[in-house]
Amino acid sequence: MQLKKLDNALILMFVLAALLVRVPFLFIVPMVEAPDEYAHFWVTRFLSENLTAPDAAQVAAGGPSAVYGSLPPFAYLPHALFSHLIPGVDISFSERVGSILGGLVTVFAACKISELLFVRNRVLRLALPACVVLHPQLVFVNAYCNSDSTACALASLLILVALKMIFRGPRLRYSLIAGLLCAFIALSKFSALAVVPVVFFAIVAACWIYKMNASQTIMRLGLTGLSASLICVPWFARNAAVFNGDWLGTNTMRDTWAKTFNRSIEPVSLISVLKQKVWWQQLFCSFWAVFGYQKHYLPAAFYLSYLLMIVISLGGTFTQISQAVRARVISCDFVRQAREGDTEHLKNLAAPLILWFSVALSCAGLLYAAVQNLGGPQGRYLFPSEVAFMAVILMGLHGVNEKWGRWLVYVFVGLNGVTLVFSIVMLYSMFGVRLKPY
Repeated sequence: MQLKKLDNALILMFVLAALLVRVPFLFIVPMVEAPDEYAHFWVTRFLSENLTAPDAAQVAAGGPSAVYGSLPPFAYLPHALFSHLIPGVDISFSERVGSILGGLVTVFAACKISELLFVRNRVLRLALPACVVLHPQLVFVNAYCNSDSTACALASLLILVALKMIFRGPRLRYSLIAGLLCAFIALSKFSALAVVPVVFFAIVAACWIYKMNASQTIMRLGLTGLSASLICVPWFARNAAVFNGDWLGTNTMRDTWAKTFNRSIEPVSLISVLKQKVWWQQLFCSFWAVFGYQKHYLPAAFYLSYLLMIVISLGGTFTQISQAVRARVISCDFVRQAREGDTEHLKNLAAPLILWFSVALSCAGLLYAAVQNLGGPQGRYLFPSEVAFMAVILMGLHGVNEKWGRWLVYVFVGLNGVTLVFSIVMLYSMFGVRLKPY
């Protein structure tokens, strides 16, 4: 009982710490330095004032600011809600609290995920939510109006449900919750859909681990797919009727984009993206800490430190894999392990696979968006897998060896903390404090 109270107290501590470090950005970052906030603000204000989504004529009348008006608006509901819950405050400020809420939900999910992954390792159990609390770029994104914060929160909860299926069994309620989360993700931000296959993999893996038959597996897969479809399909049908057959709203958005910014919307080759050194450099830096419209960088020492941590983490991951293979802890004979009832071993193999699968899918989704000319190399597009990224980095660092692993984890958490403090000071020196974002 005492352990449960301690866990709840720690979760509350992490959530409050996340709130504390995000509030300064709320007052410092002006709207002109928050990527596309003017466009997100247009949708939020429309929802707040009209209590309905815009139609084609209203989006056209909104001009460049309404570029996201044809997309599903679920991600903006928290922002619109806070515009009513905080009366007497300018909506351009109160709407930002919706993004902070998304950040707090992400931290909560990270706490619960760490409890599942690191039951026997207190260092990693505390380090995972600490990194999500202190990650500078995530803190920045959580402090202005956007759809990324809500999508990140929902995707983090989906990863949590996937892991619960592995560790606690593929219960029907988990499948239902997963379907609802998939639907809300689809109605929030399409880039976050990259993590959706993770939950279907988790259902199949969990049913196999817990020795369920094919009909039970299909029932759980079907429940997830059906519950998601029942919510999504009516909305997309509405979109097709309102926006002249544009089910997703992306064609309308791309046309507005092309006309407003006079830019090409033609797809490019994957090879041309992969060969761009600057593209990869910008992606890496903007995942950790690049502010404004990708123009306010930190000193190079910060990015080199993060790069060093990633290289060490990858080395630790390969070390762990090679040791496990030599010790025959990792074996491809999964059928024998399942037949012998070695479910704990299978769970401990499936959980990291889910994390790495999430990371790989988010990276693949980012490359697809780049090839389709839907967006540039912006690190926040990887945030739906934020918790998975942090978890695999920390596991790699801790796996270097018994002597240095713990200290490397401490260094990584400290690096995020120092970078965050430096970022706040830098942005304050540039913009000061303001009560209205514009």
